[in-house]
Amino acid sequence: MHSKDPETAWKGKGKEGAARKTPLGIERRFDRFGDWLDGSWALRKANPLLSKYPKVLTVLTWLMRIAVGSVFIVSGLSKGIDPWGTYYKTAEYLTAMHLPIEEWGNAVLALAFLLFSAEFITGVSLLLGCYRKAAPIMAAVFMLVMLPLTLWIAIADPVADCGCFGDFLVISNWATFIKNCLLSLAVVWLLKFNAKTKCLIAPEAQWIATVGMAAYIFTVGYIGYWQQPTVDFRPYRVGTRLFAEEEEPEFEPAYTFIYEKDGVEKEIGEDDPIPDEAEGWKFVRRQEKGFVESDRAAGSGAAEVTADFRVWSEDGIDDVTESLSGYDRQLMLLVPDINSLSMATSWKINRLYDMAKDNDTEFFAVVAGSPDAIGQWRDLSSGQYPIYTSEDTSIKELARGNPALVSLEGGRIKWKSALSALELDDDDDPERETSSEITTSPIGTGMTGEEALCDLSLMLMSLLGALVLISMLKGKFSGRKA
Repeated sequence: MHSKDPETAWKGKGKEGAARKTPLGIERRFDRFGDWLDGSWALRKANPLLSKYPKVLTVLTWLMRIAVGSVFIVSGLSKGIDPWGTYYKTAEYLTAMHLPIEEWGNAVLALAFLLFSAEFITGVSLLLGCYRKAAPIMAAVFMLVMLPLTLWIAIADPVADCGCFGDFLVISNWATFIKNCLLSLAVVWLLKFNAKTKCLIAPEAQWIATVGMAAYIFTVGYIGYWQQPTVDFRPYRVGTRLFAEEEEPEFEPAYTFIYEKDGVEKEIGEDDPIPDEAEGWKFVRRQEKGFVESDRAAGSGAAEVTADFRVWSEDGIDDVTESLSGYDRQLMLLVPDINSLSMATSWKINRLYDMAKDNDTEFFAVVAGSPDAIGQWRDLSSGQYPIYTSEDTSIKELARGNPALVSLEGGRIKWKSALSALELDDDDDPERETSSEITTSPIGTGMTGEEALCDLSLMLMSLLGALVLISMLKGKFSGRKA
Protein backbone atom coordinates (compact mmCIF):
# COMPACT_ATOMS: atom_id res chain seq x y z
CA MET A 1 0.00 0.00 0.00
CA HIS A 2 1.29 3.42 -0.88
CA SER A 3 0.55 6.07 1.69
CA LYS A 4 1.06 9.01 -0.63
CA ASP A 5 -0.86 10.20 -3.63
CA PRO A 6 1.17 9.17 -6.72
CA GLU A 7 1.20 12.70 -8.12
CA THR A 8 2.56 14.21 -4.90
CA ALA A 9 4.80 11.35 -3.79
CA TRP A 10 7.75 12.53 -5.87
CA LYS A 11 7.95 15.95 -4.29
CA GLY A 12 10.20 15.04 -1.41
CA LYS A 13 11.17 17.22 1.52
CA GLY A 14 13.58 19.99 2.29
CA LYS A 15 15.15 22.45 -0.09
CA GLU A 16 15.51 19.98 -2.95
CA GLY A 17 11.87 18.91 -2.73
CA ALA A 18 10.68 22.50 -2.47
CA ALA A 19 12.73 23.51 -5.49
CA ARG A 20 11.32 20.65 -7.56
CA LYS A 21 7.83 21.41 -6.37
CA THR A 22 7.82 25.03 -7.38
CA PRO A 23 9.98 25.64 -10.47
CA LEU A 24 10.32 29.39 -11.00
CA GLY A 25 7.82 29.83 -8.17
CA ILE A 26 4.87 29.23 -10.52
CA GLU A 27 3.14 26.52 -8.45
CA ARG A 28 3.75 28.45 -5.26
CA ARG A 29 2.10 31.52 -6.73
CA PHE A 30 -0.94 29.53 -7.78
CA ASP A 31 -1.08 27.87 -4.36
CA ARG A 32 -1.26 31.36 -2.89
CA PHE A 33 -4.00 32.12 -5.38
CA GLY A 34 -5.85 29.06 -4.09
CA ASP A 35 -5.43 30.26 -0.51
CA TRP A 36 -6.86 33.62 -1.56
CA LEU A 37 -9.83 31.82 -3.12
CA ASP A 38 -10.45 30.01 0.17
CA GLY A 39 -10.99 33.39 1.77
CA SER A 40 -13.41 34.59 -0.89
CA TRP A 41 -17.09 34.95 -0.08
CA ALA A 42 -18.16 32.29 -2.59
CA LEU A 43 -15.87 29.54 -1.27
CA ARG A 44 -16.52 30.42 2.38
CA LYS A 45 -20.17 29.72 1.65
CA ALA A 46 -19.54 26.66 -0.52
CA ASN A 47 -16.77 24.92 1.48
CA PRO A 48 -19.08 23.50 4.22
CA LEU A 49 -21.33 21.98 1.55
CA LEU A 50 -18.40 20.63 -0.46
CA SER A 51 -16.85 19.14 2.68
CA LYS A 52 -20.12 17.48 3.59
CA TYR A 53 -20.70 16.11 0.09
CA PRO A 54 -17.28 15.34 -1.45
CA LYS A 55 -18.85 13.58 -4.41
CA VAL A 56 -20.42 16.89 -5.44
CA LEU A 57 -16.93 18.38 -5.61
CA THR A 58 -15.74 15.47 -7.75
CA VAL A 59 -18.68 15.69 -10.14
CA LEU A 60 -18.35 19.45 -10.52
CA THR A 61 -14.61 19.18 -11.13
CA TRP A 62 -15.12 16.54 -13.81
CA LEU A 63 -17.78 18.70 -15.46
CA MET A 64 -15.33 21.61 -15.51
CA ARG A 65 -12.62 19.35 -16.91
CA ILE A 66 -14.89 18.13 -19.67
CA ALA A 67 -16.17 21.63 -20.53
CA VAL A 68 -12.80 23.40 -20.57
CA GLY A 69 -10.95 20.45 -22.08
CA SER A 70 -13.48 20.02 -24.89
CA VAL A 71 -13.32 23.71 -25.84
CA PHE A 72 -9.52 23.63 -25.90
CA ILE A 73 -9.49 20.41 -27.95
CA VAL A 74 -11.94 21.73 -30.56
CA SER A 75 -10.12 25.06 -30.72
CA GLY A 76 -6.67 23.50 -31.06
CA LEU A 77 -7.73 20.78 -33.51
CA SER A 78 -9.69 23.11 -35.81
CA LYS A 79 -6.67 25.40 -35.98
CA GLY A 80 -4.32 22.46 -36.49
CA ILE A 81 -6.37 21.05 -39.35
CA ASP A 82 -5.93 24.34 -41.21
CA PRO A 83 -2.55 25.81 -40.19
CA TRP A 84 -2.56 28.20 -43.16
CA GLY A 85 -5.80 29.69 -41.87
CA THR A 86 -4.30 29.94 -38.38
CA TYR A 87 -1.25 31.63 -39.87
CA TYR A 88 -3.42 34.13 -41.76
CA LYS A 89 -5.48 34.92 -38.66
CA THR A 90 -2.37 35.30 -36.47
CA ALA A 91 -0.87 37.68 -39.04
CA GLU A 92 -4.16 39.59 -39.10
CA TYR A 93 -4.02 40.07 -35.33
CA LEU A 94 -0.39 41.18 -35.42
CA THR A 95 -1.11 43.60 -38.25
CA ALA A 96 -4.01 45.09 -36.28
CA MET A 97 -1.54 45.66 -33.44
CA HIS A 98 0.77 47.48 -35.91
CA LEU A 99 3.58 44.98 -35.43
CA PRO A 100 6.17 44.61 -38.23
CA ILE A 101 5.34 41.02 -39.19
CA GLU A 102 7.25 41.39 -42.49
CA GLU A 103 10.45 41.29 -40.46
CA TRP A 104 9.43 38.21 -38.48
CA GLY A 105 9.89 35.69 -41.29
CA ASN A 106 8.69 32.22 -40.31
CA ALA A 107 8.22 33.25 -36.67
CA VAL A 108 4.51 33.90 -37.31
CA LEU A 109 4.10 30.38 -38.69
CA ALA A 110 5.99 28.92 -35.72
CA LEU A 111 3.73 30.91 -33.39
CA ALA A 112 0.64 29.50 -35.11
CA PHE A 113 1.91 25.91 -34.72
CA LEU A 114 2.82 26.53 -31.07
CA LEU A 115 -0.60 28.02 -30.39
CA PHE A 116 -2.77 25.18 -31.66
CA SER A 117 -0.42 22.48 -30.34
CA ALA A 118 -0.42 23.92 -26.82
CA GLU A 119 -4.22 24.33 -26.92
CA PHE A 120 -4.80 20.76 -28.02
CA ILE A 121 -2.39 19.18 -25.52
CA THR A 122 -3.80 21.30 -22.68
CA GLY A 123 -7.35 20.28 -23.62
CA VAL A 124 -6.66 16.55 -23.76
CA SER A 125 -4.66 16.75 -20.50
CA LEU A 126 -7.59 18.41 -18.75
CA LEU A 127 -10.04 15.89 -20.15
CA LEU A 128 -7.96 12.97 -18.85
CA GLY A 129 -6.93 14.65 -15.60
CA CYS A 130 -3.24 14.59 -16.57
CA TYR A 131 -0.88 17.10 -14.92
CA ARG A 132 -3.47 18.02 -12.32
CA LYS A 133 -1.68 21.24 -11.38
CA ALA A 134 0.20 22.10 -14.56
CA ALA A 135 -2.77 21.70 -16.96
CA PRO A 136 -5.03 24.23 -15.18
CA ILE A 137 -2.06 26.61 -14.90
CA MET A 138 -1.51 26.32 -18.66
CA ALA A 139 -5.22 26.94 -19.28
CA ALA A 140 -5.07 29.95 -16.97
CA VAL A 141 -2.12 31.38 -18.90
CA PHE A 142 -4.17 31.07 -22.09
CA MET A 143 -7.13 32.83 -20.53
CA LEU A 144 -4.97 35.61 -19.08
CA VAL A 145 -4.01 36.41 -22.68
CA MET A 146 -7.24 35.59 -24.49
CA LEU A 147 -9.71 37.30 -22.14
CA PRO A 148 -8.32 40.86 -22.53
CA LEU A 149 -7.56 40.18 -26.20
CA THR A 150 -11.16 39.20 -26.97
CA LEU A 151 -12.45 42.17 -24.97
CA TRP A 152 -10.32 44.41 -27.18
CA ILE A 153 -11.58 42.89 -30.43
CA ALA A 154 -15.16 43.04 -29.15
CA ILE A 155 -14.85 46.78 -28.45
CA ALA A 156 -12.48 47.95 -31.19
CA ASP A 157 -13.52 45.37 -33.84
CA PRO A 158 -10.08 45.23 -35.55
CA VAL A 159 -10.79 41.77 -37.06
CA ALA A 160 -13.95 40.36 -38.58
CA ASP A 161 -14.03 37.35 -36.25
CA CYS A 162 -11.84 35.95 -33.49
CA GLY A 163 -10.78 32.80 -35.34
CA CYS A 164 -11.01 30.79 -32.11
CA PHE A 165 -12.26 27.73 -33.98
CA GLY A 166 -10.82 28.54 -37.41
CA ASP A 167 -13.34 28.23 -40.23
CA PHE A 168 -15.01 25.29 -38.47
CA LEU A 169 -17.16 27.59 -36.31
CA VAL A 170 -17.29 31.36 -36.78
CA ILE A 171 -18.81 33.32 -33.89
CA SER A 172 -19.11 37.04 -33.24
CA ASN A 173 -16.51 38.94 -31.26
CA TRP A 174 -18.88 39.63 -28.36
CA ALA A 175 -19.97 35.99 -28.25
CA THR A 176 -16.28 35.08 -28.09
CA PHE A 177 -15.72 37.39 -25.12
CA ILE A 178 -18.73 35.97 -23.24
CA LYS A 179 -17.50 32.44 -23.99
CA ASN A 180 -14.07 33.30 -22.59
CA CYS A 181 -15.59 34.83 -19.44
CA LEU A 182 -17.43 31.57 -18.69
CA LEU A 183 -14.35 29.57 -19.59
CA SER A 184 -12.22 31.65 -17.21
CA LEU A 185 -14.60 30.95 -14.32
CA ALA A 186 -14.31 27.22 -15.02
CA VAL A 187 -10.51 27.50 -15.14
CA VAL A 188 -10.51 29.26 -11.74
CA TRP A 189 -12.44 26.31 -10.33
CA LEU A 190 -9.89 23.89 -11.77
CA LEU A 191 -6.99 25.89 -10.35
CA LYS A 192 -8.42 25.28 -6.91
CA PHE A 193 -9.93 21.79 -7.10
CA ASN A 194 -8.42 19.92 -10.05
CA ALA A 195 -5.54 18.46 -8.02
CA LYS A 196 -8.04 16.98 -5.55
CA THR A 197 -9.70 14.80 -8.21
CA LYS A 198 -8.05 11.65 -9.55
CA CYS A 199 -6.50 11.37 -13.00
CA LEU A 200 -7.24 8.64 -15.53
CA ILE A 201 -3.62 8.03 -16.53
CA ALA A 202 -0.97 7.26 -13.94
CA PRO A 203 1.51 10.16 -13.53
CA GLU A 204 4.49 8.03 -14.53
CA ALA A 205 2.81 7.28 -17.90
CA GLN A 206 1.54 10.77 -18.66
CA TRP A 207 4.65 11.67 -20.64
CA ILE A 208 3.75 8.91 -23.11
CA ALA A 209 0.32 10.46 -23.55
CA THR A 210 1.92 13.86 -24.13
CA VAL A 211 4.23 12.47 -26.81
CA GLY A 212 1.23 10.89 -28.53
CA MET A 213 -0.77 14.13 -28.39
CA ALA A 214 2.14 16.16 -29.76
CA ALA A 215 2.82 13.66 -32.57
CA TYR A 216 -0.86 13.66 -33.51
CA ILE A 217 -1.41 17.42 -33.66
CA PHE A 218 1.92 18.06 -35.41
CA THR A 219 1.12 15.42 -38.04
CA VAL A 220 -2.32 16.92 -38.65
CA GLY A 221 -0.76 20.37 -38.90
CA TYR A 222 1.98 19.13 -41.22
CA ILE A 223 -0.55 17.62 -43.64
CA GLY A 224 -2.64 20.78 -43.53
CA TYR A 225 0.33 23.00 -44.22
CA TRP A 226 2.33 20.91 -46.68
CA GLN A 227 -0.62 19.49 -48.64
CA GLN A 228 -4.17 20.68 -47.79
CA PRO A 229 -6.36 20.62 -44.67
CA THR A 230 -7.61 17.12 -43.94
CA VAL A 231 -11.12 18.56 -43.55
CA ASP A 232 -12.15 21.50 -45.75
CA PHE A 233 -14.33 23.95 -43.82
CA ARG A 234 -14.25 26.55 -46.63
CA PRO A 235 -16.80 27.14 -49.44
CA TYR A 236 -14.78 25.52 -52.24
CA ARG A 237 -14.78 21.84 -51.32
CA VAL A 238 -13.76 19.06 -53.66
CA GLY A 239 -16.70 18.39 -55.99
CA THR A 240 -17.81 22.02 -56.12
CA ARG A 241 -18.41 23.39 -59.61
CA LEU A 242 -16.15 26.39 -59.93
CA PHE A 243 -16.73 27.35 -63.56
CA ALA A 244 -19.94 26.68 -65.49
CA GLU A 245 -21.15 27.55 -68.95
CA GLU A 246 -24.18 29.74 -69.37
CA GLU A 247 -27.03 27.41 -70.22
CA GLU A 248 -30.43 28.11 -71.59
CA PRO A 249 -33.01 27.59 -68.84
CA GLU A 250 -35.10 24.46 -69.15
CA PHE A 251 -38.85 24.63 -68.67
CA GLU A 252 -41.33 22.04 -67.53
CA PRO A 253 -45.13 22.08 -67.31
CA ALA A 254 -46.82 23.15 -64.10
CA TYR A 255 -50.03 21.53 -62.92
CA THR A 256 -52.83 22.12 -60.46
CA PHE A 257 -55.11 19.42 -59.08
CA ILE A 258 -58.84 19.78 -58.64
CA TYR A 259 -60.55 18.14 -55.66
CA GLU A 260 -64.30 18.16 -55.01
CA LYS A 261 -66.41 17.93 -51.84
CA ASP A 262 -70.17 18.37 -51.64
CA GLY A 263 -70.25 19.86 -55.12
CA VAL A 264 -67.54 22.42 -54.31
CA GLU A 265 -64.28 22.25 -56.22
CA LYS A 266 -60.93 23.22 -54.70
CA GLU A 267 -57.72 23.93 -56.66
CA ILE A 268 -54.53 22.48 -55.15
CA GLY A 269 -51.01 23.43 -56.24
CA GLU A 270 -48.10 21.01 -56.61
CA ASP A 271 -46.57 22.17 -53.32
CA ASP A 272 -49.84 22.38 -51.36
CA PRO A 273 -50.92 19.64 -48.92
CA ILE A 274 -53.30 17.05 -50.38
CA PRO A 275 -56.84 17.20 -48.94
CA ASP A 276 -57.79 14.33 -46.68
CA GLU A 277 -60.07 11.85 -48.46
CA ALA A 278 -61.45 10.81 -45.07
CA GLU A 279 -63.06 14.25 -44.88
CA GLY A 280 -64.93 13.68 -48.14
CA TRP A 281 -62.54 15.21 -50.66
CA LYS A 282 -62.24 13.39 -53.99
CA PHE A 283 -59.73 13.91 -56.79
CA VAL A 284 -61.44 15.14 -59.97
CA ARG A 285 -58.86 16.12 -62.57
CA ARG A 286 -55.45 17.60 -63.28
CA GLN A 287 -55.03 20.72 -65.39
CA GLU A 288 -51.96 22.36 -66.90
CA LYS A 289 -51.17 25.91 -65.80
CA GLY A 290 -48.30 26.73 -68.20
CA PHE A 291 -44.54 26.24 -67.96
CA VAL A 292 -42.04 27.16 -65.26
CA GLU A 293 -38.23 27.05 -65.19
CA SER A 294 -37.00 23.59 -64.21
CA ASP A 295 -35.15 23.19 -60.93
CA ARG A 296 -34.67 19.44 -61.09
CA ALA A 297 -30.96 19.79 -61.77
CA ALA A 298 -30.52 21.39 -58.37
CA GLY A 299 -31.72 18.20 -56.74
CA SER A 300 -29.57 15.85 -58.78
CA GLY A 301 -26.89 15.67 -56.11
CA ALA A 302 -24.38 17.86 -57.98
CA ALA A 303 -22.57 20.54 -56.04
CA GLU A 304 -23.92 24.04 -56.53
CA VAL A 305 -22.14 26.50 -58.81
CA THR A 306 -19.82 28.73 -56.83
CA ALA A 307 -20.69 32.13 -58.23
CA ASP A 308 -18.62 34.28 -55.89
CA PHE A 309 -15.19 33.22 -57.23
CA ARG A 310 -14.34 35.72 -59.95
CA VAL A 311 -11.28 35.78 -62.19
CA TRP A 312 -10.04 38.93 -63.91
CA SER A 313 -7.64 39.72 -66.70
CA GLU A 314 -3.95 40.25 -65.98
CA ASP A 315 -4.47 44.02 -65.69
CA GLY A 316 -7.46 43.48 -63.41
CA ILE A 317 -9.94 45.26 -65.71
CA ASP A 318 -11.99 42.56 -67.47
CA ASP A 319 -13.94 39.75 -65.82
CA VAL A 320 -12.83 36.57 -67.62
CA THR A 321 -14.55 34.00 -65.37
CA GLU A 322 -17.00 32.83 -68.05
CA SER A 323 -14.22 32.44 -70.62
CA LEU A 324 -12.59 29.79 -68.40
CA SER A 325 -15.61 27.49 -68.68
CA GLY A 326 -16.04 24.84 -71.34
CA TYR A 327 -12.74 23.02 -70.81
CA ASP A 328 -12.72 19.31 -70.09
CA ARG A 329 -9.61 19.36 -67.89
CA GLN A 330 -7.89 22.32 -66.27
CA LEU A 331 -4.98 22.79 -63.89
CA MET A 332 -5.07 26.10 -62.05
CA LEU A 333 -2.06 27.57 -60.26
CA LEU A 334 -3.05 29.79 -57.32
CA VAL A 335 -0.67 32.44 -55.97
CA PRO A 336 -2.15 34.51 -53.12
CA ASP A 337 1.03 36.56 -52.69
CA ILE A 338 3.19 36.84 -55.79
CA ASN A 339 5.66 39.14 -54.04
CA SER A 340 6.76 36.35 -51.69
CA LEU A 341 6.83 33.64 -54.37
CA SER A 342 10.20 31.90 -54.49
CA MET A 343 11.96 31.70 -57.83
CA ALA A 344 12.91 28.13 -56.90
CA THR A 345 9.32 27.14 -57.77
CA SER A 346 9.54 28.42 -61.37
CA TRP A 347 11.06 25.18 -62.73
CA LYS A 348 8.32 23.12 -61.10
CA ILE A 349 5.57 25.39 -62.44
CA ASN A 350 6.99 25.39 -65.97
CA ARG A 351 7.32 21.60 -65.78
CA LEU A 352 3.66 21.29 -64.81
CA TYR A 353 2.71 23.55 -67.71
CA ASP A 354 4.55 21.27 -70.15
CA MET A 355 2.95 18.17 -68.62
CA ALA A 356 -0.49 19.75 -68.86
CA LYS A 357 -0.01 20.50 -72.56
CA ASP A 358 1.09 16.92 -73.20
CA ASN A 359 -2.13 15.68 -71.57
CA ASP A 360 -4.62 18.10 -73.20
CA THR A 361 -5.07 19.99 -69.93
CA GLU A 362 -5.58 23.75 -69.87
CA PHE A 363 -3.00 25.31 -67.52
CA PHE A 364 -3.29 28.87 -66.19
CA ALA A 365 -2.38 30.89 -63.12
CA VAL A 366 -4.59 33.05 -60.91
CA VAL A 367 -2.56 35.42 -58.77
CA ALA A 368 -3.00 38.34 -56.42
CA GLY A 369 -0.58 41.13 -57.24
CA SER A 370 0.00 44.32 -59.17
CA PRO A 371 0.59 44.30 -62.97
CA ASP A 372 4.21 45.28 -62.34
CA ALA A 373 4.76 42.34 -59.97
CA ILE A 374 3.11 39.97 -62.43
CA GLY A 375 5.23 41.27 -65.29
CA GLN A 376 8.39 40.90 -63.23
CA TRP A 377 7.47 37.30 -62.34
CA ARG A 378 6.76 36.47 -65.98
CA ASP A 379 10.15 37.84 -67.06
CA LEU A 380 12.11 36.07 -64.33
CA SER A 381 10.30 32.72 -64.55
CA SER A 382 9.99 32.62 -68.37
CA GLY A 383 6.45 31.34 -67.92
CA GLN A 384 4.40 30.86 -71.11
CA TYR A 385 1.08 30.12 -69.41
CA PRO A 386 -1.81 32.62 -69.14
CA ILE A 387 -1.89 34.66 -65.93
CA TYR A 388 -5.12 36.07 -64.49
CA THR A 389 -5.85 37.90 -61.25
CA SER A 390 -8.28 37.58 -58.36
CA GLU A 391 -8.73 38.78 -54.78
CA ASP A 392 -6.16 37.33 -52.41
CA THR A 393 -8.91 36.40 -49.93
CA SER A 394 -10.76 34.37 -52.57
CA ILE A 395 -7.55 32.63 -53.63
CA LYS A 396 -6.75 31.71 -50.02
CA GLU A 397 -10.26 30.33 -49.52
CA LEU A 398 -10.08 28.20 -52.65
CA ALA A 399 -6.84 26.39 -51.73
CA ARG A 400 -4.11 26.68 -49.12
CA GLY A 401 -0.50 27.26 -50.03
CA ASN A 402 1.62 29.80 -51.87
CA PRO A 403 1.47 28.56 -54.56
CA ALA A 404 -1.27 25.93 -54.67
CA LEU A 405 -2.81 23.82 -57.43
CA VAL A 406 -6.44 23.04 -58.20
CA SER A 407 -7.36 20.31 -60.68
CA LEU A 408 -10.69 20.80 -62.47
CA GLU A 409 -12.72 18.45 -64.63
CA GLY A 410 -15.68 19.96 -66.42
CA GLY A 411 -15.34 23.03 -64.22
CA ARG A 412 -15.67 20.94 -61.05
CA ILE A 413 -12.90 20.72 -58.42
CA LYS A 414 -11.29 17.26 -58.50
CA TRP A 415 -8.42 17.78 -56.05
CA LYS A 416 -6.37 20.53 -54.44
CA SER A 417 -2.79 20.56 -53.21
CA ALA A 418 -0.01 22.89 -52.23
CA LEU A 419 2.65 22.89 -54.93
CA SER A 420 5.22 21.80 -52.35
CA ALA A 421 3.41 18.46 -51.91
CA LEU A 422 3.83 17.40 -55.54
CA GLU A 423 7.04 15.62 -56.50
CA LEU A 424 8.21 15.87 -60.11
CA ASP A 425 11.34 14.41 -61.63
CA ASP A 426 13.53 16.15 -64.19
CA ASP A 427 13.21 13.45 -66.85
CA ASP A 428 12.68 15.24 -70.15
CA ASP A 429 11.69 12.14 -72.11
CA PRO A 430 8.55 13.23 -73.99
CA GLU A 431 7.38 9.62 -74.42
CA ARG A 432 7.03 8.84 -70.74
CA GLU A 433 3.59 8.67 -69.15
CA THR A 434 2.81 11.85 -67.23
CA SER A 435 -0.96 11.96 -66.84
CA SER A 436 -0.94 9.98 -63.59
CA GLU A 437 1.42 12.47 -62.01
CA ILE A 438 -1.02 15.34 -62.59
CA THR A 439 -4.10 13.54 -61.30
CA THR A 440 -2.62 11.63 -58.36
CA SER A 441 -4.09 12.11 -54.88
CA PRO A 442 -2.32 14.87 -52.93
CA ILE A 443 -2.36 12.72 -49.79
CA GLY A 444 -0.07 10.35 -51.62
CA THR A 445 -1.67 7.02 -50.72
CA GLY A 446 -5.03 7.32 -52.44
CA MET A 447 -6.85 8.13 -49.20
CA THR A 448 -8.81 11.31 -48.65
CA GLY A 449 -7.97 13.90 -46.04
CA GLU A 450 -10.91 12.82 -43.88
CA GLU A 451 -9.68 9.23 -43.93
CA ALA A 452 -6.19 10.33 -42.90
CA LEU A 453 -7.63 12.36 -40.00
CA CYS A 454 -9.82 9.44 -38.88
CA ASP A 455 -6.87 7.03 -38.93
CA LEU A 456 -4.67 9.43 -36.95
CA SER A 457 -7.46 10.09 -34.44
CA LEU A 458 -8.07 6.36 -34.01
CA MET A 459 -4.38 5.78 -33.29
CA LEU A 460 -4.30 8.54 -30.67
CA MET A 461 -7.47 7.35 -28.97
CA SER A 462 -6.15 3.78 -28.95
CA LEU A 463 -2.94 4.94 -27.26
CA LEU A 464 -4.76 7.02 -24.66
CA GLY A 465 -7.32 4.27 -24.06
CA ALA A 466 -4.54 1.73 -23.51
CA LEU A 467 -2.81 4.04 -21.02
CA VAL A 468 -6.07 4.55 -19.12
CA LEU A 469 -6.69 0.81 -18.98
CA ILE A 470 -3.13 0.03 -17.86
CA SER A 471 -3.34 2.74 -15.18
CA MET A 472 -6.63 1.36 -13.88
CA LEU A 473 -5.30 -2.20 -13.73
CA LYS A 474 -2.05 -1.11 -12.11
CA GLY A 475 -3.90 0.93 -9.51
CA LYS A 476 -6.25 -1.98 -8.82
CA PHE A 477 -3.51 -4.54 -8.25
CA SER A 478 -1.18 -2.18 -6.35
CA GLY A 479 -3.99 -0.85 -4.19
CA ARG A 480 -3.23 2.80 -4.88
CA LYS A 481 -5.48 5.39 -6.43
CA ALA A 482 -4.72 7.44 -9.55
